[in-house]
Amino acid sequence: MFKQITNLNGDEMYLITSLWIFIVFFVLVGLMLFFMGKDHIKYMKQIPFDESEKEIDRSAK
Repeated sequence: MFKQITNLNGDEMYLITSLWIFIVFFVLVGLMLFFMGKDHIKYMKQIPFDESEKEIDRSAK
């Protein structure tokens, strides 16, 4: 597996760029989750339950 990495010949920038994109993406997602309001989190938690209750109501009619 490491044989392909040893002979990059100038293509290291692709590896470094993809690593930075990966790191920046997950840091931003982490910050977004950290600063997200508690009300929004509670609302998002209830969405699956609200949808299943609507489906039960539809099938009962």
